[in-house]
Amino acid sequence: MYFDLYFPFPIPEPDETQNKKAKKGKGKAAVPAAETAFIAASKDCWTGLESKERNGIARRAALLGHLGYSVVGCTINPGEPSNQVHPSPFQTSLPFPDIDPRKWSAASASTPAASSASSSSSSSSKHVASTSQAGSNGGKPPLVQVTRYHMRLDDSRVHPLTGANTNALRNYDILSVSPTSDKAFQLACTDMSNPGPNQISIITLPLHEKPFTFRFNRKQMKQAQRNGVVFELLYSAALFPSLNLSPETAKRYRQNFLSNAREVVRITGGKGVIFSSGPGVNENGFRGPLDLVNLGTMIGMPSNLAKEAVSDAPRAVLLRAQSRRTFKAVMSTPKIVPPPSISAAEQPPVEIQAQNDTTPTAANTTEDTHVKIADDTAADVEMAQPNKSPQLQSQSQRQPHSPKKRSAEIEGATTSIKKKNKKNKGSS
Repeated sequence: MYFDLYFPFPIPEPDETQNKKAKKGKGKAAVPAAETAFIAASKDCWTGLESKERNGIARRAALLGHLGYSVVGCTINPGEPSNQVHPSPFQTSLPFPDIDPRKWSAASASTPAASSASSSSSSSSKHVASTSQAGSNGGKPPLVQVTRYHMRLDDSRVHPLTGANTNALRNYDILSVSPTSDKAFQLACTDMSNPGPNQISIITLPLHEKPFTFRFNRKQMKQAQRNGVVFELLYSAALFPSLNLSPETAKRYRQNFLSNAREVVRITGGKGVIFSSGPGVNENGFRGPLDLVNLGTMIGMPSNLAKEAVSDAPRAVLLRAQSRRTFKAVMSTPKIVPPPSISAAEQPPVEIQAQNDTTPTAANTTEDTHVKIADDTAADVEMAQPNKSPQLQSQSQRQPHSPKKRSAEIEGATTSIKKKNKKNKGSS
């Protein structure tokens, strides 16, 4: 399973009719931000996009699936730094729900044949699920779509990762930043990477635009990696730039990317690094997962870590991002699923179960505890005794010693010892 977690999705432009109405009503109060966010979230992700943009997104998604990618990250990038969060356009539906396997399982669970597990056998339910998966996508390769919010950081320390925007940020699966200065890079590696509801998962490094004016700090990068943050290298715009650029600019982009990427690999050792396509490219800029593995070996990564950069490392990012929605990434919401063999009609009511259960009394519990303690002490004594021969062990098991007999044996042994001592003194 291979991942490309930067699949740019355009932001729909605001409706012009609403702007005209806002200009006419000069004396009216402004619409609250919560209401505008609800209106934007209630719309479909394709609302406000032209047919040309829709066709381009569909072609790029189809190409990624053809190249062998199984998971893509639909990324929303507002562009300029801001302290406001753009509402997620994917709350109602994903861009391509017909090729997402999670939607297939939900559809199969909603069918009557799959819901009535008591009347149908397990083989028939599996057959219904397989037919629904095969028929719902029309034979297309599956493509899991996750949501991502990407923001740019600069020296002004303006960012939307605040407590007021926690509810809006929970609608995104992944949070990522792109620092443009030394202070912004330090802020991303230290404060923003700490576990919490607004923790970032990816630090994107656009290494192709120009040689970085700030130096990569090893301690800061290691601290971010300890918190589960990975560093993302965007390859498309660097190695396959647009045809509108001059040959000299394209050459400089490739040189900057290769030199800066080798520096990142030298500091991190190749661990905690992922590859993504990035924005601003056409269909010719995409490459397959094995091509990216070859690229990783070219910039100094071991072959196993280069393969993890497109498979295991992005999977770990998604797993850690799920804990971002819990309390400080240490608690999760359990989901109770009854076994398929027991239906709701066969389960007895809770009150009847409580009446049928016999609660142990205090006397019974004390007796049980005393018996358990006695058994434990006997077992400890047996372990402490030295090893005996099988004959002695069998005799001891057959004839247990009583306390009186044991004391008589001890007295006889002491008297025999005293007699021997007297004889020795008399002979001397």
